Amino acid sequence: MSEKKTKPLNHLQHEKSPYLLQHVHNPVDWYPWGDEALNRAQTENKPIFVSIGYSTCHWCHVMAHESFEDNQVANKLNQNFVSIKVDREERPDIDAGFMHACQLMNGHGGWPLNLFLTPAGKPFYALTYAPTHTQGQHPGFLEIIDKIAELWERQPNNLIHAGQQLATAIQEMEFHSNEEDLKEDILLRAADNYRKLYDQEHAGFGQPPKFPQPHNPALLIRLAQRFADPSLEQMALQTLRNIDQGGITDQIGGGMHRYSVDERWLVPHFEKMLYDQALIGDAYLDAWQTTDDSYYKYAAENICDYVLRELQHPGGGFYCGEDADSEGIEGTYYLWTLEELETCLKNSEKDIFSDIYNLTAQGNFEGKNIPHRVLPLRHFAKKYQLSEVELSNQLEKMKSKLLLVRNQRPHPHLDVKILTGWNGLMIATLARAGFLMKRADYLAAARNALGFIRQNLLIQGKLKRRYCAGETSIAAFHEDYAYLIRGLIELFLADSNPEDLELALILTDSCDQLFADGEGGFYDATAAFSEGMGRGRNKQDGAVPAAASVTAHNLIRLARLTGENGLEEQARKLLRLHLSHADQHPTAFALLLQALDLTLSDQLSLLIVTPNHKATEEWLVLTRQFRPQMTTIITSEPQKLSTILPSIAGRRAIEEQTTAWFCSAKSCLEPVTQPQELKQLLANYAPLKTFSK
Repeated sequence: MSEKKTKPLNHLQHEKSPYLLQHVHNPVDWYPWGDEALNRAQTENKPIFVSIGYSTCHWCHVMAHESFEDNQVANKLNQNFVSIKVDREERPDIDAGFMHACQLMNGHGGWPLNLFLTPAGKPFYALTYAPTHTQGQHPGFLEIIDKIAELWERQPNNLIHAGQQLATAIQEMEFHSNEEDLKEDILLRAADNYRKLYDQEHAGFGQPPKFPQPHNPALLIRLAQRFADPSLEQMALQTLRNIDQGGITDQIGGGMHRYSVDERWLVPHFEKMLYDQALIGDAYLDAWQTTDDSYYKYAAENICDYVLRELQHPGGGFYCGEDADSEGIEGTYYLWTLEELETCLKNSEKDIFSDIYNLTAQGNFEGKNIPHRVLPLRHFAKKYQLSEVELSNQLEKMKSKLLLVRNQRPHPHLDVKILTGWNGLMIATLARAGFLMKRADYLAAARNALGFIRQNLLIQGKLKRRYCAGETSIAAFHEDYAYLIRGLIELFLADSNPEDLELALILTDSCDQLFADGEGGFYDATAAFSEGMGRGRNKQDGAVPAAASVTAHNLIRLARLTGENGLEEQARKLLRLHLSHADQHPTAFALLLQALDLTLSDQLSLLIVTPNHKATEEWLVLTRQFRPQMTTIITSEPQKLSTILPSIAGRRAIEEQTTAWFCSAKSCLEPVTQPQELKQLLANYAPLKTFSK
């Protein structure tokens, strides 16, 4: 064994984070974020260099190989700075604060996120990726290090003043602006802005790189129903279809890549993140419920099946994600040539597969092919004189063959951290998919993931953020509580286990105690996390939804489940504080606008009591229809739920028949015992609006 492997060179050697351990042999004298590094900077009066990234980040790897493994770079950093590495997935509070700093200074951000700080931890210069040596107008990292070291030597007070000003500006961003009235007008203006942002040719919103942002189509589906506007639904559905058919989706192994570098959703940034799978899977379920088009059901299944196959810990939790790179090159694992196809498939299969998924001799990415579809399957079914079902079945067999061959290639790095919040998002999607599709395996996976969290990340009633290599560490952040509560609500609605709702209410109370700011809003971190840029109070959705927006949504749903109206009032206060810019920038506030849509909608509930522990398909098909304003509970033991759901006390199946009660906020209709009767009630009192057929 080499000396390099047996003698770690820096202070990251005792960390568990896969990202930090990727840098343990760098000649840079890295420290993890903590008192040791921060105190050293103060004692030696040295500026701090902070580099933030995550283990599946392609450009983080590039800068690591080019600069942080370079002895000349390391010597300059070690001589002039205290260097700190941060895993943004472990410490979203530090990442968020410093990302704000980068965006204020440069107008943009990204990872790797690199900053130079005063010894007191205030940022005065920020950059993302930089090459080691200057290239044209782009200064090299070595030149930047030298310049900043020189400035600190000659003009330290100027840098200290600049850092303090920037830190003050970031902290001022946390202040609440004027409260907004909760009106439908905000949703109307948001819909108009979506129309302006929509890419009419390729779908999605904004310019490349194009991120899926699944909460946008999810919101548009709701706004389409509210305003009876087919154009809004069409924007949502076409965006979801183009994502599913594009190279951004792994057409062979399932799962969605991080984003598309082009406007066509063709060339992805190849990493796969757990939260992206959870959010896009949930949006596909919305589309399926809305349209009853099995296309979206299959898209959701492809996402969920990938997660269960590739990202599941043996104990039930879900890993963070997979790298973009393998064999040191981005995307290698996912690319195909026609020659490679010939070794796996029969000639007839190769012709069909390459035709449908656009594989050519010249390729579409560096001489190889990213499989993707342009035309719908029905076009090819007609061409090959097959039914869509027959063609789909044939394609699945071909994909299985290709997947067997692909699995023999060097696999991209797997980040084996398990994060509470991201698991909460995946629990929500799996629970909902399990209920809607009658997939017991999805529901079991959701429950196993919750079991993992209960056993490993819920310590004496307090959540932890991260589990890795047997170690549980870092107090949970607001997003961990918010996302897990979301998962618990969906899990309760899937199988009516009162323990899920009880834990959701307990965690909601804890969330209030730990993160409430005293003004009706929430901080992102507890008071213990005051270093960096403070506790944070992020209002916008980013790669993941804003925690406060998810909390608003959770509070409304919990209020309508339990009858605790104070929870919805709390949500409405939170909405009034956060809505000031949402209508002008809807893609940054989609979850918040979903919560507004929900609180402005009539409160509806449906209770179905079954005498034999199972509702028949005639009843279940009615519960799959898309009515986000309606809370549906199916149970054979209503008495077990009545202590936590007082509204169902005394309800019993009538004459041993399945019995349904449909209620609004103020009254309930007479119970019905036939599916056709319930279908008529729903048509009269909660009519669906769908325009896709």
